[in-house]
Amino acid sequence: MKRYACIHGHFYQPPRENPWTGEVERQPSAGRDHDWNARVARECYVPNGEARVVDGAGRIVNVVANYEHLSFNFGPTLLSWFEDAHPHAYAQLLEADRRSVERLGGHGNAIAQPFHHAILPLADSRDRETEIRWGLADFRKRFGREAEGMWLPECAVDDATLAALARAGVKFTILEPHQAESVRPLAGGTWRPAKESLRAGAPYLWRGEEGEELALFFYDGPLSRAVAFENAMSDSRLFARRIASHLPPTAEDGLCLLATDGESYGHHARFGEMGLAHLLRYALPHVGVEAVNLGWYLAKHPPRHQVRLKSGGTSWSCAHGVERWRSDCGCGEAEGHHQRWRRPLREALERLRGLLAALYEEQARGLVPDPWAARDAYGAVVLDRGEETIQRFLSAHVPGIKDEASRVRALKLLELQRHSLMMFTSCGWFFDELSRLEPVQVLLYAARALELARDLGTELEKGFVSDLALAPSNDAALQDGAGVWERRVKPQVVTRDHVAAHYAAALLFEDRPAESIHHHRVRCEKFTRRAAAGVTVAAGFAEFTDGVVGERWKRSFFSAVLPGQRVQAFVCGELPAERFEALLGDAASAGQTCALPPGRVFLLRDLRPDERERVLTLVLKRRIARWEAGAHELLEEALPLVEQFRGLGLSLPPGLGEETQVALAHALNDAAGRFAEGIFGAVDEARSVLARAKAAGLEVPVAGAEATWNQGISRVLDGLEKDFTDSSRRDLREAVEVAALAGLGDWRPAAQTRYFRLLQARATAAPAAAELAAALGIALGASPEGVRKPE
Repeated sequence: MKRYACIHGHFYQPPRENPWTGEVERQPSAGRDHDWNARVARECYVPNGEARVVDGAGRIVNVVANYEHLSFNFGPTLLSWFEDAHPHAYAQLLEADRRSVERLGGHGNAIAQPFHHAILPLADSRDRETEIRWGLADFRKRFGREAEGMWLPECAVDDATLAALARAGVKFTILEPHQAESVRPLAGGTWRPAKESLRAGAPYLWRGEEGEELALFFYDGPLSRAVAFENAMSDSRLFARRIASHLPPTAEDGLCLLATDGESYGHHARFGEMGLAHLLRYALPHVGVEAVNLGWYLAKHPPRHQVRLKSGGTSWSCAHGVERWRSDCGCGEAEGHHQRWRRPLREALERLRGLLAALYEEQARGLVPDPWAARDAYGAVVLDRGEETIQRFLSAHVPGIKDEASRVRALKLLELQRHSLMMFTSCGWFFDELSRLEPVQVLLYAARALELARDLGTELEKGFVSDLALAPSNDAALQDGAGVWERRVKPQVVTRDHVAAHYAAALLFEDRPAESIHHHRVRCEKFTRRAAAGVTVAAGFAEFTDGVVGERWKRSFFSAVLPGQRVQAFVCGELPAERFEALLGDAASAGQTCALPPGRVFLLRDLRPDERERVLTLVLKRRIARWEAGAHELLEEALPLVEQFRGLGLSLPPGLGEETQVALAHALNDAAGRFAEGIFGAVDEARSVLARAKAAGLEVPVAGAEATWNQGISRVLDGLEKDFTDSSRRDLREAVEVAALAGLGDWRPAAQTRYFRLLQARATAAPAAAELAAALGIALGASPEGVRKPE
C-alpha cells in the first residue's frame, strides 16, 4: 500500500505599489526592512528556495529546495515584485517547479491564482472571468505550461465561481471540509451529509448546472491548523507521525492534504522553512509517506464521489460565509473596534465600478470593438509593458487607433479598468479598521481610476467621497471614509509636477540627467547645475513620457540645496530662454528678482517618502567624506588616550569613550564598504579596527557594517564559484573570522547555503575545504540526528 501527502502553501502579500509610480514605498511598520514585501521575502520566500537542514549540533547537513516538494501558489502581483526584487530566488522557484514536473510525470507543484486576490463570489461575472483569465495568463507566462489547479483567494467559493474555473480549463481547486454540503457515489444514490462521510484528501467531482465539471480536494483541517497555530514545524518528526496517523489504515493509495499559509514557513514561525525542509526530505520518507502534488494524484486517482457545496458562498477564514468582505460580521475584530465600515466601503466601490464600466463602454465605441474581450486580453500587457507586446495587443483589439491621442485614450481606458479590478483586493476588508494600510491601498486604486476618468472627461470623485462618508472609522480624528480619503489617500497622489520635482531634486546630485524616473521615460532637453556661496542649483527642461499609457508632457524645473541643507524645487511649464535664465539666477543667489510664473513650489516634505529619504541620503553623502576624514583624525588622537587611561587604571573622562566608539564605527564601516567593492585588503583593516577596540576595552557599533559586509562575502563567494582554490577559500575563511569577531551575522545563512552547494558540486575533500566548512557550521557527509539518510 502506498501512502502520500500533499502540503500546499499559499504565498501572498497584498499589492503595495503606489498606483502612480509603480513602486512600493517604505513602510515603517516593517522594521528594518524597506516594506512588508521585503521583510517576508527575507524571512520566508527566499529561504524556502534553499532551506537548511541541520543536525543535533546545529550544523548544516543538507540544503533543500522546498518548492520542489511543496505544492504552492504565489499571488501574481507578488510574483511580479519578487521577480524584480529577487531575480535569483525567483529563478530558483521556477526551476523547482520544472523539476517537480520531471519527477511527477508532467505534473508541476505550482498552481495558479486569480490575479488580484479578489473574493470571487462577491465579484460580478465579468470581473470574475477577467481575474481568472489574467491569473492563468500570468501562470502560463511564468511557468511555461498550463495550470492544472487554481487556488481561490481565502478559499472563497460558490457554484458560479467553480463554473467559471471549469470553463477556463482549470481541473481542480482546494477547499475546507466545512464548505461541502453533501456527497454521494458517482454512480448515483443518496446524498449524505458531508460532515458524516467526506474524506479529506480524496478528490470529489463537482458538477455545474450547465454540465461543467471540476475536481475538488478538501484539506485536513486539524493538521493544517497545527501548522498555523501550534508551531508544528518545530518538531518535524512528531508531525510526520501525525500526518501518517491521519492516512486511512486500509485505503489503497491514500492522500493526506494540508493547506497552509505559506508564510508559516519562516515568517510567522521563525525557521519554519527549516522544519518544512526536514519534514519533506527526511521525516515523511522515514514514516513511509511520499510528498506529491494534486495534479499527479488526480491523474492516478480520479474522483469516485460527487460533492455539492453549501449555498451562499463560503470561505476558509470567515465563519459567516463571505461576510468578512462586506459586513460587520465580527471576524478579525480587535477589542473596541467595529467593522460597520465594511459594507459602505464595498457599496461605494461597487457603485464606482458600475460607473467606470459605463464610461468604459461609452468611450470605447468606435475604438475598441469588443471592450470586455479587450480587457480580458489586456492581462498580457500588464505582464509585459514592452512596446512589441503593446503593439500586438492594440493591433488585435483596438483597430480604431488613428493617432497618438487615440492610442493614449485606449490605454487609459484599459488602465481605468485595471484599477477598477484592483479596488476589490480582499485585504481591503480583512482587518478591523478603514484607515489601515490595506483599505487605504484599495482606495488609492480608486483614486487612480477616478483620475483616469477625469482625464477622459468624466468627474466622479464628489459622489464617490459622499458614499465613503457613510463608512464610519474607528479613528475619531478621521471620522469616516471621507476623512480617510482627505487625510490618508489624497496626500499620496503623485501628479505630473511631483514627477518633475522628484527628477529635479535628483539632478542636484547627478553628473548627467537620468533617462527615466519611476516608470516614466525622460528626455532632458536642457540641464545646468551651479554651486556657489553654499547653494547648489540644478535647472532644466524635459519631456516626460508615461511608461504605462504613453502620454507626454513637458516641464521646466529648478531645484536647490540651500543653506541649512534645505532642499526645494519649483516646477512650471515651458519657459522662454531669458525667463529661464532669470529664474536660474534667482535660484543660485537664493533670492528673488523676478516674479515666478504659474507653477508649484515643492519642499522636501512634499515629495514621496522614498524620494525624501533618497535626497537626504545624497545630501548626507556629500558631507560624509568630510566627517570620515575628521573621524580618522579623531581615532588616531583619541584611541591612544583611551589606551593610556585604561593602562593606568583610570576611568575614562565623560564623552571620550563615546567619541572614540563613533570613530571606530566609522573606521569599520569604511573597511566594510571597501570590502564590498572588492578590495580584500579591507578585511585586514577591519580586523585591525576590532583588535584595537578590544585592546582599549571598547565595543564597536557594527549595525552600519552589516549590509556591506554581507555584500563583500557574497562577492568572495562569486569568485569562489569561478575559482575553487585554496587561496580563494582562505579569503572566505578570513572574511568569516572577522565577521565573527565583529558579531556580524546577517551574512551567515546565505554564505552557508552557497558554500554547501559548492561543496556538493565540487565533491572535494581538500583539508582547507573541510576546515572552512567547519568554520561555517557545515557537517560534511552527515545526516540529521535520528533520521536515516535516504538512499
